[in-house]
Amino acid sequence: RQNRGGIMDVLKYTQTRCPELAGFLAATASASFNFDGDHPLDHSSYNHTHLWALEYWADHHQWIDLEYRINFVNYIFDCWRKNLRGYPSYKTRGYRVYLYEDLAPTVSVVAETRIGFPYDQEPAFVTSVRDVMALYVGRSWRDNWSDDGWAINPDTILKTIERKKGSIGKPAADALGIKVGELRKLIVNTGIDYQANKIRKKYKRRPADFSNEPDYDTTWTVFERRLPRGYK
Repeated sequence: RQNRGGIMDVLKYTQTRCPELAGFLAATASASFNFDGDHPLDHSSYNHTHLWALEYWADHHQWIDLEYRINFVNYIFDCWRKNLRGYPSYKTRGYRVYLYEDLAPTVSVVAETRIGFPYDQEPAFVTSVRDVMALYVGRSWRDNWSDDGWAINPDTILKTIERKKGSIGKPAADALGIKVGELRKLIVNTGIDYQANKIRKKYKRRPADFSNEPDYDTTWTVFERRLPRGYK
């Protein structure tokens, strides 16, 4: 049996248990980054990933517990730490890496700037990945939706937006069999708002403003890890 306590074991362990989740983990861990723009929120807009697949599959597999969730995030952060060395900001600015509370736990990275913390909301900072991931233990992903989690995956949504020439309104929603409001909610909470607007730009449509969706009134829990320039 593989040791889930080891960061480097978690991908192999997941591949044997849930190949779909393993693919999501591998893609997130190897993601490319963009640090263009003076405001770190621009960086986070491109570089964040909602870990929706982790919570979706947690409803189907009892082995996705707190310790697994922690290792899942730590694997991503470990890979990011290595990959971020390949960007100019490694030598010139350094980074801030985030895990924050959303409908699904969300990871992001920004380059260090004079602005510092990139987000407008007032955070409740915590000292560990565990503190954030513990919030999701006992939650059911499917309770957020009228069906069994997300029956429509993000790739299907993006392909539909492409087929409908950048529409995120009624044409795309009707093609997916959902309401327009639900489509916008899915775009935000699967973290594909950037990709959706990229498709809209291709078809000369104005970028959609997703900044106010969803609206949370609860305490917003954030873990921040700073990586100074030239870190070892």
